[in-house]
Amino acid sequence: MKRLFSMILVILVAVSTSACVSKESSTQSTTQASTPPTNKSSDSLTTTQIKIDRVDIINAIEKVEKYGFTVQYSTIPEGNTQITSRGGFDYSKGDAFWEIISKGGNFVTYSNETVWDDSVYYSALVKQDNEIVQKGEVTSTIEDYFEKVLKGHTEIATPEEFRQWLFKGPDPVRNPLYYVRDILTNANSVTAIKEGSNYVVTFTFTKEERTRINSVQKVIVTQGTGKLWLQNNLPTKGEIEITRTTSYEGLEESTTTSNARIEFEIAYTYQPPEWVAEVTG
Repeated sequence: MKRLFSMILVILVAVSTSACVSKESSTQSTTQASTPPTNKSSDSLTTTQIKIDRVDIINAIEKVEKYGFTVQYSTIPEGNTQITSRGGFDYSKGDAFWEIISKGGNFVTYSNETVWDDSVYYSALVKQDNEIVQKGEVTSTIEDYFEKVLKGHTEIATPEEFRQWLFKGPDPVRNPLYYVRDILTNANSVTAIKEGSNYVVTFTFTKEERTRINSVQKVIVTQGTGKLWLQNNLPTKGEIEITRTTSYEGLEESTTTSNARIEFEIAYTYQPPEWVAEVTG
């Protein structure tokens, strides 16, 4: 059991692209997701410049009761890390699930996770050169999961903070809707046009995060551009490119830079796969 919990922690840190979980960086076999509807526009469509307030988009996001998503996350240049995820949230019931495939080097990790009531289920399978090197699953309370997997390795201090992060943490792979909310909050400029029946918003953003690791100040600056397709002020599709610079104050030659591209689609329904019902009963 201890070995499985250790494996889960390693996978969480490796897969996560948010600065919310890991102190050192930002924080599951899967079925193929049915793709939510895309909003395609033709070159022949008339475009009209309009005004959309980012606050209206943020407010609309905060009122969402359920949604499902698919995400493609890839580092630039391509080939370093590629993550495919599918998931969904039902905020009215406190239910959520994730299916994530992460490819890096000669490793591929498949992981499934679901949260319901006060429980969390996690399964993982790791392949190296197409050979299974690790696999396992665990069902636990959220409190035990926090104590055994995350405590002491994260910025999250309590099980309740962990629950909040699970459902509303701004991670592009695990929660693209709240990631959009986060970067819009830090947007420098927002422009919008109407393409046929679609509203398309483009923006730039800059976000600085500071955390202390022992006695060293860690600074993460994320800059990027975003493009959102909206219906009723809610994104149904998005394309985001980011550049993240990490440095440690007082340490020479400690700065590293990474680039990534994120593409996602969202539908405002909650449709968990069959394995979720099998796990939760």
